[in-house]
Amino acid sequence: MFRPKRMKKVRILVLKSKLEGLIKDLHTAGVVDIRKSSYEGLGDGAPLASFDRLSAGLLGLRAALSIMEASLGKRKDEAEPELIDGAKALEETEKFAVGEKLKSLNQQSAALIETIKTLENGAAIATKLSHYPDVDFSRLGTRTLTFKAGEMAPEKVQPLKAKLEALGASIIHEPAAPAVLVLFERSALEKVEAALAESEFEEMDIPPGMTTPAGTLARVKKETADAQAALKKVQDEMAALSRDNIAKVRSLMRSLDAEAARAEIASHFASSRNVYIIEGWATADSFGALNTLVQGCGDAAMLEDVQFSDKEMPPTVLDNPEIARPLEFITKTFSMPNYYELDPTVMYFLVFPIMYGMMVGDVLYGILSMAIASLLMKKFKDNYTMHSVAKIWFFCGIPTILFGILFNEYGGMTLYAWSQIMAKWTGVTLLSAPLYVGFSRMDNVLILLAVTAAIGWLHLAIGFIMGAINEWHHNRKHAYAKIAWIGVEISVVLMLLPYVAGLSMTFLTAGIALLALCIVALAFTEGFMGVVEIPSLLGNIISYTRIAAMGLVGIVMAELINQFLVPLPADGFLAIVLLPIFLGLHVLNCFVAMFESLIQGGRLNIVEFRTKFMQGGEELFEPFALKKS
Repeated sequence: MFRPKRMKKVRILVLKSKLEGLIKDLHTAGVVDIRKSSYEGLGDGAPLASFDRLSAGLLGLRAALSIMEASLGKRKDEAEPELIDGAKALEETEKFAVGEKLKSLNQQSAALIETIKTLENGAAIATKLSHYPDVDFSRLGTRTLTFKAGEMAPEKVQPLKAKLEALGASIIHEPAAPAVLVLFERSALEKVEAALAESEFEEMDIPPGMTTPAGTLARVKKETADAQAALKKVQDEMAALSRDNIAKVRSLMRSLDAEAARAEIASHFASSRNVYIIEGWATADSFGALNTLVQGCGDAAMLEDVQFSDKEMPPTVLDNPEIARPLEFITKTFSMPNYYELDPTVMYFLVFPIMYGMMVGDVLYGILSMAIASLLMKKFKDNYTMHSVAKIWFFCGIPTILFGILFNEYGGMTLYAWSQIMAKWTGVTLLSAPLYVGFSRMDNVLILLAVTAAIGWLHLAIGFIMGAINEWHHNRKHAYAKIAWIGVEISVVLMLLPYVAGLSMTFLTAGIALLALCIVALAFTEGFMGVVEIPSLLGNIISYTRIAAMGLVGIVMAELINQFLVPLPADGFLAIVLLPIFLGLHVLNCFVAMFESLIQGGRLNIVEFRTKFMQGGEELFEPFALKKS
């Protein structure tokens, strides 16, 4: 629970004749993280002979699936594709003709879409030239004469006209027309183009075969309709082919993906002419199942439990009780422990909700927190990050309610204050006097700060203890340093006792002596930098007072909302207006408190606590296993 799962290093020797069957069994079982192995005198492994055929088949299937999903749309609720025998899947893939048909239809579709775009552009140009209904553009150009059509600012037409007349060219422009026509001799092309450029003339690309604007529009309209009909026919055929074959393509892809992974993994093995050596890691609790699987090959395979030294780093597999697993999100996101370190997840589970509850500390906000978290869990059920965050919020709602009862805070008011408001609305007095006196955070700020600092002291001490445990069997010197840090913490408490609790000054003397001893120990174990970092430890402890600060900010905001916006009968119609504002601001204040408490609580656990005992540097456990599509 406090450590990752116990791992075993495994080695499998298998005859070549049984290799493919064993690979398939290992892939199906998914219990071994296979690593690259090499031995002097043995060759490096290579992918199985079928790998190239499998890769080619997958390439074609992926292209076909891409077209199918574009045609049908990608759905999230697709059933898991069927896994079929690899040899059969490869044979069916190589005979699968639908892929080429879809590719051809897709090319036709793309060509038709491009044709329709060209026709629509031509129609737009013909529409702009419709102010010249009698002009047959197919007859404007001769051997010596040519023309240009384009758009320009109306105020620049007259100046351009003068320039063009000087060049022997002419311009035709209808006042309401968006386009102008320029007629000129081919020999004056360069000079005319220069004059047009100076006037910011934007030339139009005249559609091929354009006659009169009306005639061209009629032709283009018909051609567009024909192209759209042809496109619909092609797309309907693509959709029908996709609907009929997409399940088969997904099944073939999943099957070939699995076969390709099995063929490629052989490159990780050391090999001779007849024997292959497979090495990797397995969890101790799966070793028995792995042994049974290897024994299925008879005398052709053998499993070894290989002893490994603490210089080797086995992969990390977290092993936490079900109730603490939502907090694994924090562990996995911000550095996993390595195999030899304690797993902080259970500590996160025990401490983080308490910090969160102390910061929010309101019964109604706790209930609202759980309600919001429930909605988020449903909304983000397929999103690991958001679903984990929502689960953390939900669990943290429980201590929030408990601390809310302790603080006597219900939406920023006491129970008695709520009963007074209800009495004004209903005339029924539920409480004639306060039911109990809670711990008022606003009236006990110093006590609250002291309690949160004490929590920080204890939390960091636990971190140092975990650090000492981590280092004890690997680096005793570093373990002693962790113990020295605990001594620094104890010395601070001893030195404060005469002033805080009025105890004998002997405690001060003992604290100074212990601090001096710990400074010497830190200088010996961590050097000068260890001694320099002692003031930062006090900063770490004081950092925990943010728990009190965050809670006080939330109370102030809630009390301001209650003071100015609580709806009362005396407000008359205004009470109806105030109610949604009152409720909305409390929901907003609750959500801000939820978010800030998550951030600040996470920071204290990750930055202050985790760094006291964990180095990380883990190897991830990635078993050779079938993957979900």
